[in-house]
Amino acid sequence: MSRYRYGVLKAQAVRYIQGFGSQPHFHICLQDDRGTNYRVSINIRSKAYPSELLYGIGVCNPEQADALKALPRGFTPIENGLPVQGLDYVRRPLLRREDLVPLPASLPGPDNDLNEKILALIDNALSANADLYVFGDCWGPEPQTPDYYFGFRPGRGVHNIHMNQGNAQPWHDDNGAFRDGALLIHFAKPNRWMGLMLAFQSQSWETDEHGHAAD
Repeated sequence: MSRYRYGVLKAQAVRYIQGFGSQPHFHICLQDDRGTNYRVSINIRSKAYPSELLYGIGVCNPEQADALKALPRGFTPIENGLPVQGLDYVRRPLLRREDLVPLPASLPGPDNDLNEKILALIDNALSANADLYVFGDCWGPEPQTPDYYFGFRPGRGVHNIHMNQGNAQPWHDDNGAFRDGALLIHFAKPNRWMGLMLAFQSQSWETDEHGHAAD
């Protein structure tokens, strides 16, 4: 089980930075209604072969939509399925496995890589003042350390925003059932949910009750 605290961050996007380099992440600065800032760091390239992540973006209908909308803004830990249930790509998927396709982090040309796909999604959320619901593991607050990318203090945020089961070593300890990461966006007008799901091609989709790859 991960050493981080799993939960969901409800907040609105403020700005973002695309990911480049050997271990790129797409970074989003989110802010809740108390003015607290968070950094959401989304893996867009795998350290394990093959490097392209499986991704899916689409309209979704969360079973717990009303419970999510009732959450306060900010980070809410999820423990024992409360106050909302964690996500699980295998047991209760928001998008079908066959709808996820591999995509590189960055490529020349328009609308053909993860940076551009996520950028378009967040731009739509910004223009609509939509609420983001980020499932993943939190870190911080780090009072002595400003955020490395956005400079706010204290540093804090959410990562592991991808499938968190079926991992082999050295990520075996991150496995767990109903603790997958994802990004959901609720657009109020019209009432619509969009979801971003990400998984590593090295992960198994046949897992036991603890999220470990089934033998």
